[in-house]
Amino acid sequence: VLALSDGVFAIVITLLVLEVHVPELSQGQSLSGALEELQPSFTAFVISFILAGIQWVGHRDLFGLIRRTDRGLVWLNILFLLPLCLLPFGAGLLGRYEQEPVALRIYGLILVAIAIMRLVIWLYATNRPHLLWQRLDDRQRRAGLALSVFPGLVYLLAILVAVVAPGLSLAMYAGLPVLYFLSITVLRSGRKRDQEYADFT
Repeated sequence: VLALSDGVFAIVITLLVLEVHVPELSQGQSLSGALEELQPSFTAFVISFILAGIQWVGHRDLFGLIRRTDRGLVWLNILFLLPLCLLPFGAGLLGRYEQEPVALRIYGLILVAIAIMRLVIWLYATNRPHLLWQRLDDRQRRAGLALSVFPGLVYLLAILVAVVAPGLSLAMYAGLPVLYFLSITVLRSGRKRDQEYADFT
């Protein structure tokens, strides 16, 4: 399961950069001007690359807790990879139409679908102790739940504001990694020293 997932993540991350093209100069156009036109595509690439990285590390963390898989978990993982594979499309759309509400909403819907499937996998696996190396305590389950739900709520909010404030919607997608890493820091700082918690990243 991890080998397939890692391969898909690697392809997705590679496809993201293909939307960033070396500009061709038209007559009388300067390279700096052409590079400025490339800025939306580069911004979409950076945001999507970081978000894909967060999802990959979170996926590895989750499966680090899992000792064995069953048919249900395998199929849920396949469904998790489905919206993930659409991320390069969403990034390409965002790179060309970064101020268009429809593009921002489609991008957000892809991210929401990824977040939902991560949440479903978390709930499925942690409610079946026989799949895990060891049973998780309540605090660890809540921490994993929060790291799945919180990004999805931010994406939903970004979708809702896309019509009235496209720039704010884009800023929310860009700012999510900052909020995410702050959440990780808080969760780690509250970890009890006498217990072995998985490092959520």
